Amino acid sequence: MKKVNLAILFGGQSLEHEVSLESAKSVYSLCLKSEKINPVLIHINKKGEWLLTDKEFFEGNKKGKNIICDFSKGLLCGYKKINIDAAFSLIHGNTGEDGKLQGMLEILKIPYVGCSVLASAVSMDKMLTKTLAALNGVPTLPDLIIEKKDLKNISYIKKEAGKMGYPVFVKPNALGSSVGVSKVKNEKELLPALKKALKDDRQVLMEKGVDKAREIVCGILGDYNNVKASPCGEVRIKGKHEFYDYSAKYLDDNGMELLIPAPISKQAENRIKDYALRVFKSLKGFGLARADFFINPKNEKEIYFCEINVIPGFTSHSLYPRLWEKGGIKPVKLVEKLTELAFKK
Repeated sequence: MKKVNLAILFGGQSLEHEVSLESAKSVYSLCLKSEKINPVLIHINKKGEWLLTDKEFFEGNKKGKNIICDFSKGLLCGYKKINIDAAFSLIHGNTGEDGKLQGMLEILKIPYVGCSVLASAVSMDKMLTKTLAALNGVPTLPDLIIEKKDLKNISYIKKEAGKMGYPVFVKPNALGSSVGVSKVKNEKELLPALKKALKDDRQVLMEKGVDKAREIVCGILGDYNNVKASPCGEVRIKGKHEFYDYSAKYLDDNGMELLIPAPISKQAENRIKDYALRVFKSLKGFGLARADFFINPKNEKEIYFCEINVIPGFTSHSLYPRLWEKGGIKPVKLVEKLTELAFKK
């Protein structure tokens, strides 16, 4: 059987560039073990240049050859067309996860893994996604959108935070990987946290926190007609970390542990799976996603949707592939399944 030439797009110009490199390295190694996929590495550097490269890139020995995008002919390296059957974007954050890259691939008529332009764009906006979730009966926590101009009325923001009750979480509205997120324990910490998040995004989400909340994650896999939820997992923070921040995710090998299945009741797990699928379907999601939830440690019936990630991390220690491995799908088979789905969109 002819192998699928799968373009692995990675890097990008967002603050999550380095995370993307790790995901790409992992997926590339999985593709090499597959009898169905021939991986083609395409690196988008921090300048926005597209470069055709190979495994030597991950060893630090190769930059790559420049690629030109010709909307009538496809992707060209020199004057030669790059033979691509489908694409798998592992570019997290802006330009890669927000519908822009998906739109370009649709114009080029290149099938791609994951959600469409609309689902990608909406899911990137935390506030919009929470609004959509609430409209579909999925519980969410009180929140407030804040822009730089709103800091002139900081007294109002402090008042709203007081109504929510500390701690509150302050996070960029359209970034992932917990970049720029702060746990604010009191009024004094609020303004510095807002200024920090506003350096990374035009809008900031201030959200009520749940004291000592349990964080539960659930993977989603499938097409528009047949979509499933993985076993749930619980993320437990270790060491000095107060929450599952960027450092705990990517810089500290001992920053967290993932318990699969999550030590919660069957009723709670079923509700979380149902909520995850509701959000995914309301977005018109396709292919893959990971949905994150909070549970009140004092009352398992209090479950709150946090966010959904339509290009979840794919490193060897990332949550999404580990959830599905526990669900009976090995990482190589998972990449093959996602590639097959790309042709069904």
